[in-house]
Amino acid sequence: MATDQTQIAPDPGVPPSDTRPTIGELVATLSEQLSALIRGEIELTKSKATAFLKKIGTGAALLVVAVIVGLYMVGWLFHTIEVALAVALPAWAASLIVWALLLIIVVVLALVGVKQIQNGQHDTPKPQEGLKEDVDAIKKGLSK
Repeated sequence: MATDQTQIAPDPGVPPSDTRPTIGELVATLSEQLSALIRGEIELTKSKATAFLKKIGTGAALLVVAVIVGLYMVGWLFHTIEVALAVALPAWAASLIVWALLLIIVVVLALVGVKQIQNGQHDTPKPQEGLKEDVDAIKKGLSK
């Protein structure tokens, strides 16, 4: 049995399959892939940031509502204390006692707040000093 093995000559318009891409083609491919990767990461970050901000916004709104309701509850508590004192004292005296109690709480909180603000001023960021130190370090490094 005879086998007919004729060889077909490669088409001169088609590059052979065993040729390797040039460095320029590899760099172009790498550049395209890197650009696509960076664009994808940017889009992913945008979508994650959007979802994060939506959840944060919803949580913040719920916390604001909780704080407002809590403030009403505190007011109601002090009113209840006043009514309870009014059983043993005249209503005006009970009201005055609750008012004095609230005044003491406000003054203490204000004093603590002022003290915290004064303590916080010691930690005020001074970016000019950090930049000056960085410039000095760079100058020192370049002079070596």
